[in-house]
Parts: sequence; structure tokens; C-alpha cells
Amino acid sequence: MNMKKFIIPVLALLALASCTAKFDEMNKSTTGLSLDSGKPSMVFGRTLYYGSSNDHQRNFNLNDDMYAHYFADGLGWTDYWRYNAGWGDIYWRDFYTDRLQEYWLIDGICGDKDFYSCVKAANDIWNIVLFLRVIDRHGDAPYFDAEGKFAAGKGETLPYSKVEDIYADLIKRLKNDVTLLGTTSTQLDFGDYDFLFNNDWNQWKKFGNTLIMRLSMRFANVWDNFKQDFVTASSACFDSPSDYARISCDTGVWGDYYDRTFNDWSNTFTNCDFMDMMNGTNKGYATGVVDPRRAFFFLPGTVEALVGSNWDGYPFDYTADNKAGIIKEHGTNKSYARLNMYETDGFFHYSGKGGENLSWCYSSYSEALFLKAEAVLRGWIGGDAEALWKAAIKASMDEIGVFVTRSYGSKTISAAEQNAYIAALPAFGSSKEQQLRSIMIQKWIALYPNSAEAWAEQRRTGYPDYASKVLTYPAVSASSGVSVGNIIQRIPYPQNEYNTNAGNIPSEFSDYNAKNMEKGIFWSLNGTGTQSATAAPNNKF
Repeated sequence: MNMKKFIIPVLALLALASCTAKFDEMNKSTTGLSLDSGKPSMVFGRTLYYGSSNDHQRNFNLNDDMYAHYFADGLGWTDYWRYNAGWGDIYWRDFYTDRLQEYWLIDGICGDKDFYSCVKAANDIWNIVLFLRVIDRHGDAPYFDAEGKFAAGKGETLPYSKVEDIYADLIKRLKNDVTLLGTTSTQLDFGDYDFLFNNDWNQWKKFGNTLIMRLSMRFANVWDNFKQDFVTASSACFDSPSDYARISCDTGVWGDYYDRTFNDWSNTFTNCDFMDMMNGTNKGYATGVVDPRRAFFFLPGTVEALVGSNWDGYPFDYTADNKAGIIKEHGTNKSYARLNMYETDGFFHYSGKGGENLSWCYSSYSEALFLKAEAVLRGWIGGDAEALWKAAIKASMDEIGVFVTRSYGSKTISAAEQNAYIAALPAFGSSKEQQLRSIMIQKWIALYPNSAEAWAEQRRTGYPDYASKVLTYPAVSASSGVSVGNIIQRIPYPQNEYNTNAGNIPSEFSDYNAKNMEKGIFWSLNGTGTQSATAAPNNKF
């Protein structure tokens, strides 16, 4: 889908979002949008596009991408788990200024009009996707008003709400959304501006149910209050490899996605841990066989002497002592495995013609299957956890083939390749903890490159883990946001919040300079405490 259809007319119609220095002003529209001038279709196109693309490098590549061990940066900054407020604060600011304004504008246009029910539900689901990225990073956040209603962005400064209460309300909203999406006749749609599902309301409904499963499972180590919501949603979630929530990146519009950060600027590299997993040589999960997904995700480095064998990932322990050995070819990406942007079958391929393989990824069929496999372990649903685990792995391979062949590619991963890979995997395990580890390591691979979700799941379950060397512990320094030996679990609240809204910040985070990045979210493996990188995960079943 060509996003130029959206970006050209909307930028001509709407003013670009501006920054703000005061929390009180976060709720004032900086877009110039109003009920009189806005239309659901064009505004929705805007919130989809900018919700995905705005300042991707500083929002996600230099934070979530690194914390999930999918990428490594050549500057050696985030490998230390340090925090740069000039980068990490951007998403919060953009969400509370512009994305919420767009949400409420669409919601207001729709009102209670029956013919806008599906538009209203899709708008709400997308807002929930974006809200998750705020609370999964920071924890408690402004959400409810004094009457206990969702009111963030409506024009008043709000206290911080507990993240578990926000989660419960998000599930409630999603349940309402999938109900609204159950009746699709006589519905108006977004025209050319639904870049996610092209006005396929059944796909939106499946997406909403898959998100209910994701959010319900976040509580699994705390309580099972939302078990029944999971069960109900699991019967109408994503159910085929063609069910994939992705937005194709229109490289004809300037942005700083991987086509820039990797290909043009050489600012980001493939992390050694993930690359070793692709190669079958990961120290904590060696398979001895190449993952058949590797050919879609990556190509070898181009240094002449290494072509054909240079599948190295960029080390995650960038320090002054080993800098010379790490940086080859003066720090360019030529001597390391590259993102496959250059073949039509490449997962990251782009041509500037629209409908790109290069995409922002949000959810998939394989995620739904991995969630079901874990639900069996926890006794939430019946079934065979190992069989679901294998089905999820195969689904991940199938959905890659479906995705690349729908535009320029032609390759798929055969059943024989899938079976050979699964046969080479370490045993599924006999205990529930061992089985959860198997599920989560493969889920980490399948989520790639959805780093926001991968990092959340790693914090929730502890897997992939550092204790067995699946992940490499970085060179944590005195300036890092965590103490040596602990893992990173959150991004600090923006500095502007301490300047203008300090009275509402949770007391345990009142000191901006404390080691706040090592404190867990309520759903983390050890709750709001710390997680040691050397301790084997111990989940509750």
C-alpha cells in the first residue's frame, strides 16, 4: 500500500506536530486538527503512520531494539544500558501530544453513529497498541480522571494511574471493540488510509482478540484474573499465516527506519546473540543447524575475504578494551551480517514503489500460537503445549513466506526445512519451567523485529535468559541506569515530567538520577523488584 496517498494530502492539510515543554500543554492540540476540519480516514492514516514511524531511531532502535538483543549500535551507547533523555523521552511526548489528540478527534467524529462503529473500534485498538508502548516502557502513567474514566489527552493534567489498573481497562476496551466489530454491515470505512488491514473488519477483530490474549498473559506471574478473557479471545484470534499486523514502510517518504539507520548511516548492526541463534551456534541454545529464516532476514557481510562465511553479529560488549577487535572496516556494516534489504525475498527489502517488505510489525498468527502454548502450561486451556510450540515455529516460517511473496518475492520455507529445523532443536523439556524457556526462546525469534513486545516478554518471563548465556550481559558502567549484575527493565520518566509534573510521579521514582531502569513493572518476573542476570528464571505456574 502506497503511503504517499496519505502523506501528501495530509501534510498539505494539517500542520506538523510541535514539541511542548509543559505537561499542561500536552493536552492541547499541536496538529491544528478539529472536528470541523478533520476526517476519520485522513486522521487515522496520520496516527497509523506517525505512531509507527516518528523518530524511529531515537524512539525504538536506540532503546527497545537494543534491550531486546535484536540490534546493537556502533556507538557503544545503549550497550551500556545508559539512558539518553533526548532519545528516550520522545515517544512519551509525541504520544501525549499528538497521538492522543488524533485518537480523541476520530472518537468525537464517530460519536455514537452506528455507521462508524467499526471505525471507532479500530481507532481504539490502535490507541491501545500505542498506549502499551508507553506503560510497558515506563509503568504507571496518566490515564484515568477523577471519575475513573479514560481521559488522557482530553484537556486536563491527570495523576498517574497504576499500570495494572490501566491494563485492566485496556482489556475492557478491547472486549468492547471486538463486540463492535462483530457487526460490519452498512459500515463506513477509512478508504485508502487503513494501512494496517485495508478496512478488513474481521482482521481488526482478530487483532483485538490477539491483543486481549497478550495483555491477559502479562498478568500470568501475578494472578489469573483474566484467564477467562484469554480463553474467549483465543477462539477468534489470528488463525492463519496471512493474519499479520504490519504496516508497509513507504520508502518514498523520508523516514529513519532501518533503510536509513542500517543501510544509509551504518548506525545499527545485527546483535551477536540473535545472529548466533540464526546460525545455530548460540552458546545457550545451540542447534547446530542454520535457521531457515536466516536467508530472509540476513545476508553475509561483503568484505571480500569473508563473503560466504561472514555471518557474525555485532558484539554486545563494546568496551575500550575490545573496541579495536569489534570495529572492522572502520565501523561500517560491511564485515558483519547485513539486514536483507537487497534481495526481493528479503524481509527488509524496499524499492520505493510502495507495498514494501520493509514494515513496522505489531502482531502475528505465530504470536497467538505461542500464547496458546504457554496457556496450556498454565492450565488456562487444554491441549498439547509441545505440539502448539512446534505449530507456532512453523507458523512463523510460513508467515514470512506469505509476506514476502505478496509483493516482490518468491521464496517460501518448505515443510521439509521446517521439520529438519524443529528436529534439531534442544528438547522441549520435562518441567514447566524448561518448557516455558523453549516456548519463549522461539517466540523471541518469531517476534523479530517487534522489539517492543520481545523486550516486554523477556522481562515478564526472564527468557531468553542471561544465566544460560543465550543473551550476553553488556559492559555495565557507573553511568548505566542499572547496577552491575541486574538487567534493564524500564525507561525513566521524561525529564520534563520532573520539571512540570513531579508531584504526580510515583514516589519510588522521585529521584531522577537513581538506578530506576532496573526496577520491574508489576508483571515482571520478580514484580517491581530487580532481576539478576545470573539467576535462572523461576516463573509461577
